[in-house]
Amino acid sequence: MATLDQWRDDVLERLRARRPHLVGRARYGLKPPRRDRTAIVTDSAAALPPALLAHPLAAGIRQVTLPVMVGEQIHTEGTEDLRFELPVALASGTPVKTSRPSPGAFRAVYADLAQAGYARVLSLHLSSRLSGTVEAARLAAADAPRPVTVLDSGTAGFALGLTVLDAAIDAGVGLPVEQITARAEATAQAGAVLFSVPSLEQLRRGGRIGAVASLLGTLLHVRPVLALDDGAVTLVDRPRSAARAMDRIVELALERAAGTPSRIVVHGFGDPAGSEELVARLQPHSATPVPVVELPAVLAAHLGLGALGVVVTPLEVEVD
Repeated sequence: MATLDQWRDDVLERLRARRPHLVGRARYGLKPPRRDRTAIVTDSAAALPPALLAHPLAAGIRQVTLPVMVGEQIHTEGTEDLRFELPVALASGTPVKTSRPSPGAFRAVYADLAQAGYARVLSLHLSSRLSGTVEAARLAAADAPRPVTVLDSGTAGFALGLTVLDAAIDAGVGLPVEQITARAEATAQAGAVLFSVPSLEQLRRGGRIGAVASLLGTLLHVRPVLALDDGAVTLVDRPRSAARAMDRIVELALERAAGTPSRIVVHGFGDPAGSEELVARLQPHSATPVPVVELPAVLAAHLGLGALGVVVTPLEVEVD
């Protein structure tokens, strides 16, 4: 199974292909050789692992966390308490909720980036049909000390994460913010997010399934396959077993990857064997190593224990 280090090295190879002289600087955390720099801000729904955010390549990325409430306790993404309590809560039926970050959290990040010398910010966020995070970013951008472009990605998970990483590479090689934004929009729109959950209950409680809610009564004995379509959760299929659900996810992922070099990432939460099986079946069809990226708490809170997912994104996108 591919490790995140292997995946990171692939990212560095793509950076080398674009601007060879910048790779050494990225490896050692040096700033791009120009003052006109663009920073990238995202949120914890991007599923960016701490190991990637800590790498020098991600020096221009900042992540604002979405609060997760387990019972009456509010947690921050990435804490040890949340890692322990969330699976227990989901297994026991303890209420789990999420909320958008405050505009003040974004203001603090935008101010910190201005202080660090960045000329502008591109803020890429979770679909507005799933969260109010984009609106909070826009409120903060209105009085930020540097120009901030806020983009509703219309997606979530590592489909958003890949968009963020690509934008960071484009910013690192000095592309104009308009071009970075256009490429980010194209990457987010071209990505596919497919997933299966043991139950729709967590999505129903969080109000994230919209029209799918009307089908709850007919989905009691199935393992639903879902997708993000135009930024919202939609029902794709209703297989009657976990094995058939996995088959259907693989089938749909390969349809999306056919005909163009693609990056594939597996998401999982509480089902390591299922994640590894997805990797084994999808790796031959991916242009890059296929890592397993654990769902961030803000998404796992809505998908539940045992959720599995696949992200398929083109290796390169065409921008008019």
